[in-house]
Amino acid sequence: MDIIEFNQQIWELVRSIMYGIESIVRVIVDGFGITMAQMRVLAELKHRQECTIGELADATGSAPGNASAMCKTLESKGLVTRTRNTEDERIVIVALTEAGKNLLQEIEHELSSKCDPLLAEFSDDDFAEIVTGMTKLNDVVSRMQNAFNASLRR
Repeated sequence: MDIIEFNQQIWELVRSIMYGIESIVRVIVDGFGITMAQMRVLAELKHRQECTIGELADATGSAPGNASAMCKTLESKGLVTRTRNTEDERIVIVALTEAGKNLLQEIEHELSSKCDPLLAEFSDDDFAEIVTGMTKLNDVVSRMQNAFNASLRR
Protein backbone atom coordinates (compact mmCIF):
# COMPACT_ATOMS: atom_id res chain seq x y z
CA MET A 1 0.00 0.00 0.00
CA ASP A 2 1.38 3.41 -0.89
CA ILE A 3 1.24 6.49 1.32
CA ILE A 4 -1.62 8.16 -0.53
CA GLU A 5 -3.80 5.05 -0.26
CA PHE A 6 -2.85 4.66 3.41
CA ASN A 7 -3.81 8.29 4.13
CA GLN A 8 -7.14 7.93 2.33
CA GLN A 9 -8.03 4.73 4.20
CA ILE A 10 -6.98 6.11 7.59
CA TRP A 11 -8.93 9.37 7.12
CA GLU A 12 -12.03 7.47 6.03
CA LEU A 13 -11.77 5.05 8.97
CA VAL A 14 -11.16 7.85 11.49
CA ARG A 15 -14.08 9.86 10.08
CA SER A 16 -16.38 6.85 10.22
CA ILE A 17 -15.29 5.85 13.74
CA MET A 18 -15.65 9.40 15.08
CA TYR A 19 -19.06 9.79 13.44
CA GLY A 20 -20.23 6.47 14.91
CA ILE A 21 -19.00 7.26 18.41
CA GLU A 22 -20.37 10.79 18.34
CA SER A 23 -23.80 9.69 17.10
CA ILE A 24 -24.10 7.20 20.00
CA VAL A 25 -22.80 9.62 22.62
CA ARG A 26 -24.88 12.55 21.30
CA VAL A 27 -28.18 10.73 21.89
CA ILE A 28 -27.21 10.01 25.49
CA VAL A 29 -25.66 13.42 26.18
CA ASP A 30 -28.71 15.24 24.79
CA GLY A 31 -30.82 13.41 27.35
CA PHE A 32 -28.72 14.96 30.12
CA GLY A 33 -29.23 18.51 28.83
CA ILE A 34 -25.75 19.26 27.56
CA THR A 35 -24.28 19.59 24.08
CA MET A 36 -21.52 17.49 22.56
CA ALA A 37 -19.16 20.48 22.77
CA GLN A 38 -19.95 20.81 26.48
CA MET A 39 -19.40 17.07 26.88
CA ARG A 40 -15.94 17.44 25.32
CA VAL A 41 -15.12 20.18 27.83
CA LEU A 42 -16.30 18.05 30.77
CA ALA A 43 -14.38 15.01 29.51
CA GLU A 44 -11.21 17.07 29.07
CA LEU A 45 -11.57 18.45 32.60
CA LYS A 46 -12.00 14.94 33.93
CA HIS A 47 -8.75 14.00 32.21
CA ARG A 48 -6.80 17.09 33.34
CA GLN A 49 -8.41 17.78 36.75
CA GLU A 50 -8.20 21.53 36.05
CA CYS A 51 -6.84 23.79 33.35
CA THR A 52 -7.01 27.29 31.93
CA ILE A 53 -9.60 28.41 29.39
CA GLY A 54 -6.81 28.62 26.79
CA GLU A 55 -5.64 25.07 27.47
CA LEU A 56 -9.23 23.87 27.29
CA ALA A 57 -9.74 25.67 23.98
CA ASP A 58 -6.60 24.07 22.53
CA ALA A 59 -7.56 20.60 23.77
CA THR A 60 -11.12 20.77 22.42
CA GLY A 61 -10.29 22.57 19.18
CA SER A 62 -12.43 25.60 19.96
CA ALA A 63 -11.72 29.32 20.04
CA PRO A 64 -10.88 30.71 23.49
CA GLY A 65 -14.02 32.89 23.40
CA ASN A 66 -16.21 29.87 22.66
CA ALA A 67 -14.52 27.81 25.38
CA SER A 68 -15.07 30.66 27.82
CA ALA A 69 -18.76 30.94 26.91
CA MET A 70 -19.21 27.16 27.27
CA CYS A 71 -17.56 27.24 30.68
CA LYS A 72 -19.87 30.06 31.79
CA THR A 73 -22.85 27.95 30.74
CA LEU A 74 -21.47 24.87 32.48
CA GLU A 75 -20.80 26.96 35.58
CA SER A 76 -24.40 28.19 35.58
CA LYS A 77 -25.48 24.53 35.52
CA GLY A 78 -23.23 23.84 38.51
CA LEU A 79 -20.96 21.47 36.55
CA VAL A 80 -17.70 23.45 36.64
CA THR A 81 -16.04 26.17 38.67
CA ARG A 82 -14.18 29.09 37.13
CA THR A 83 -11.55 30.77 39.28
CA ARG A 84 -9.36 33.70 38.34
CA ASN A 85 -5.63 33.25 38.87
CA THR A 86 -4.58 35.46 41.78
CA GLU A 87 -1.30 36.42 40.09
CA ASP A 88 -2.81 37.17 36.67
CA GLU A 89 -6.55 37.84 36.60
CA ARG A 90 -6.66 37.37 32.83
CA ILE A 91 -6.15 33.64 33.46
CA VAL A 92 -9.22 31.63 34.43
CA ILE A 93 -8.82 28.13 35.90
CA VAL A 94 -11.66 25.70 35.25
CA ALA A 95 -12.38 22.50 37.19
CA LEU A 96 -15.21 19.98 37.52
CA THR A 97 -17.55 20.23 40.47
CA GLU A 98 -18.90 17.15 42.22
CA ALA A 99 -22.08 17.62 40.17
CA GLY A 100 -19.96 17.63 36.98
CA LYS A 101 -18.16 14.46 38.05
CA ASN A 102 -21.48 12.83 38.91
CA LEU A 103 -22.96 13.80 35.55
CA LEU A 104 -20.02 12.22 33.74
CA GLN A 105 -20.48 9.03 35.79
CA GLU A 106 -24.17 8.96 34.88
CA ILE A 107 -23.35 9.40 31.19
CA GLU A 108 -20.70 6.67 31.37
CA HIS A 109 -23.19 4.36 33.11
CA GLU A 110 -25.81 5.03 30.43
CA LEU A 111 -23.27 4.41 27.65
CA SER A 112 -22.17 1.21 29.35
CA SER A 113 -25.74 -0.07 29.74
CA LYS A 114 -26.41 0.55 26.05
CA CYS A 115 -23.08 -0.63 24.60
CA ASP A 116 -21.90 -3.46 26.89
CA PRO A 117 -24.44 -6.01 25.62
CA LEU A 118 -23.27 -5.38 22.05
CA LEU A 119 -19.59 -5.46 23.00
CA ALA A 120 -20.11 -8.78 24.77
CA GLU A 121 -20.38 -10.37 21.31
CA PHE A 122 -16.65 -9.77 20.76
CA SER A 123 -13.81 -11.82 22.20
CA ASP A 124 -10.88 -10.72 24.32
CA ASP A 125 -8.70 -11.41 21.28
CA ASP A 126 -10.85 -9.02 19.22
CA PHE A 127 -10.37 -6.28 21.81
CA ALA A 128 -6.63 -6.94 22.04
CA GLU A 129 -6.32 -6.75 18.25
CA ILE A 130 -8.21 -3.43 18.17
CA VAL A 131 -6.07 -1.96 20.97
CA THR A 132 -2.87 -3.12 19.28
CA GLY A 133 -3.91 -1.52 15.98
CA MET A 134 -5.04 1.70 17.64
CA THR A 135 -1.77 1.88 19.61
CA LYS A 136 0.23 1.49 16.41
CA LEU A 137 -1.89 4.15 14.69
CA ASN A 138 -1.35 6.48 17.66
CA ASP A 139 2.42 5.92 17.36
CA VAL A 140 2.32 6.75 13.64
CA VAL A 141 0.23 9.88 14.20
CA SER A 142 2.51 11.02 17.07
CA ARG A 143 5.56 10.66 14.85
CA MET A 144 3.82 12.62 12.09
CA GLN A 145 2.81 15.31 14.58
CA ASN A 146 6.34 15.59 15.95
CA ALA A 147 7.80 15.84 12.44
CA PHE A 148 5.21 18.42 11.44
CA ASN A 149 5.80 20.53 14.56
CA ALA A 150 9.57 20.33 14.02
CA SER A 151 9.16 21.58 10.44
CA LEU A 152 7.14 24.59 11.70
CA ARG A 153 9.96 25.61 14.06
CA ARG A 154 12.49 25.84 11.26
